[in-house]
Amino acid sequence: GLSVKTIRYYTDMGLLPTAPRSRGGHRRYPPQALEQLELVRQLRALDVPSVAITGVANEGQGLGDLMAAQLTGTQAQVAELRWREAPLQALEECFGPEQLRRLRVLAKVRCRP
Repeated sequence: GLSVKTIRYYTDMGLLPTAPRSRGGHRRYPPQALEQLELVRQLRALDVPSVAITGVANEGQGLGDLMAAQLTGTQAQVAELRWREAPLQALEECFGPEQLRRLRVLAKVRCRP
């Protein structure tokens, strides 16, 4: 279900093993490459960056370690979004001069979680 270009890209990134070529120049991947390709597809479906997947694909990093790192990063992103959401809600709840006053106050806030 992937394009040839995507599979070549994954091979070039080191996510799949380098495959020998047939006489016709086609790449011949071993059967275990299909399992590795499926793992890459599943991780990409979770928006795990290709660079992060490389550590797991090359067996230098465990899948659990990768998931823990991704969860930590996602939690940090959620905290950042909540930080941004609160002042926007405070501004949405008022109108006119009050909105401008709150905007000035909120713009001065520099502390972050």
